[in-house]
Amino acid sequence: MKKLFFSLIALSVVATGCASNSAPDTAAAPDAAETSAAMTGEMDGMEGMLSMPSTSEGDYEFTLVSPEAVSTGDAEVVVAVKDAATGEPVATDDLAVDIYMMPMEGMERMATESEVTPGSEPGTYSVKTYLGMAGPWVVHSVLEEDGKEGVGHLLVEAQ
Repeated sequence: MKKLFFSLIALSVVATGCASNSAPDTAAAPDAAETSAAMTGEMDGMEGMLSMPSTSEGDYEFTLVSPEAVSTGDAEVVVAVKDAATGEPVATDDLAVDIYMMPMEGMERMATESEVTPGSEPGTYSVKTYLGMAGPWVVHSVLEEDGKEGVGHLLVEAQ
C-alpha cells in the first residue's frame, strides 16, 4: 500500500511539473498587413514571369503577333509560325496550342482549352480561349510536321 501511495505522489509531482513547464498558446493571429505580405510573397514568381523571354526551340520560330495583354474571359491571341532556317511563314493544320497559367505554390497548373484556326496572313494562327483569371498565361505551341518539330512558349497577360 505504501508503494502505491508513493507511486501516486510521484506521478502527480511529475504531472504537475510537466503542466507548469508548458507555455500557454498566446500567439496572436497575424494582422492584415502580415497576411498581405505573405500573400505577396507567394505571388513573387508570378510578377516576374512577363519579364521572362518568349522562347522557340527546334525547327520553327513562334511569335506572339497580337496582343501581349488581353482581358480576362473570352480572349483571342494571334501566333505566327516561321521556318527557323528560312524565315518563311509556315502553313499547317497540325499546330497544337495549350494555354496555361504557371502554378502558384500549393496549387496545380491552371489550364484552359483553345481553338486554333488559320489567321488572315500566311503563317498566322488565331487562338481563341477563355482566360478565367488575371495574370500571366503561357501560350505553349507545338508543331511536328514533315520530320521537323518545334516548341514555342509565348507569354500573354490577362487583365
